[in-house]
Amino acid sequence: MTFVCDVMLGRLARYLRMLGLDAPYMRQGESLQSTAEGRPHIFFTKSTVKAGGPGTVLLYSNDPREQLAEIKKYIEPFINPAEMMTRCIACNVPLVNVKKEEIEPFVPEYVYHHHNEFRTCASCRRVYWEGSHASEMHVWLKDFLKVRSRA
Repeated sequence: MTFVCDVMLGRLARYLRMLGLDAPYMRQGESLQSTAEGRPHIFFTKSTVKAGGPGTVLLYSNDPREQLAEIKKYIEPFINPAEMMTRCIACNVPLVNVKKEEIEPFVPEYVYHHHNEFRTCASCRRVYWEGSHASEMHVWLKDFLKVRSRA
């Protein structure tokens, strides 16, 4: 499932990508059809003008974590903790594992010497490794899932 975020929901798109979900960001002037590229999708928007169509969800909060709470019933069947942190948060492309030796020129020396697993985005070439942010994200996801199961 694809979760399309409109122009006002860029931070939400990044959170969805951290959760491993396919979350393209619809930029100003783009159409929903071109952004979703024919994939089954749910469209998240803050625009009352764009809301109301089938598969469209109107969001009210400006805070991305509160927005996640608003949409949890739509995304929960698709959340797989094993898929978390597997997409580029900048461009939504699935990350590719790379050999440590190949990445040395592109990461700080400390990171290179203290981490063994690296992934990169084939589109924007960003390099990812599991730092403290990943541990914090795992804790947050556990809390999110607990809250979700009580709802």
